[in-house]
Amino acid sequence: MLHPSAFVHPSAKIHESAIIGPWCVVDENAEIGENVVLESRVRVYGGVTIKANTHVYDGAILGAPPQDLKYAGEPTHLEIGENCIIREYTTLNRGTVQGGGCTCIAPRVLIMAYAHVGHDCRIGEGAVIANGCQLGGHVRIGKFATLGGTTAVQQRNQVGAYAFVGGTLKVDYDVPPCSRAFGNPLRFASLNLHALRLHADEFPPERIAFFERAFRELYRSKRPAAEVIEELKKGPEPLFQAFFDEHWGGSLVRP
Repeated sequence: MLHPSAFVHPSAKIHESAIIGPWCVVDENAEIGENVVLESRVRVYGGVTIKANTHVYDGAILGAPPQDLKYAGEPTHLEIGENCIIREYTTLNRGTVQGGGCTCIAPRVLIMAYAHVGHDCRIGEGAVIANGCQLGGHVRIGKFATLGGTTAVQQRNQVGAYAFVGGTLKVDYDVPPCSRAFGNPLRFASLNLHALRLHADEFPPERIAFFERAFRELYRSKRPAAEVIEELKKGPEPLFQAFFDEHWGGSLVRP
């Protein structure tokens, strides 16, 4: 259903079941999937794909050009997966050629009001980005991670899968998977047992015990962090392997 006040470019691909609300603007070469809802005054730039059952609330700006001085007008993309919720007045920018060309939001992500997702970010399945969070370019947020309200993540940093970062914080270190981080400056707090219990089918007791041992070695022992990281990269835990494969050479959050 298309509201009479909305503008949709003739080349945009809109599924017949999608709802385009009052005063929305959908540019050329945008794709709106099955049962997608755009509330009022949503702007969808060209190069944006919104997949099935995603709900976008009032005033969101999706796929604006990246805020990167190297950007020279190249065709780049923003992809939003199935069953996402994008709340009021969020801004999600397209990618850059140098960063792979795509800002990617996995399925079932919740991005709350007034949040910003910069160019080339990748947000994993089921992640929660609370109100007012600000993500710089190239940030990685792992699956089922949570960022507390108004937290800012500096460009090229990452928050691992199943991790929790408190609200009103600055993330300028990488936060390991399944951990909790708080404080200013940001500090490692503990294993995120709440998330692991919510996903108990994926985290049997022996896997949780492995994370407990790993964090003791990483944060409580006197061993060099680089030595422990190298062991975890080569170890059996896929979440650590993926996290350190993405590691940008910055610093881990401190103990």
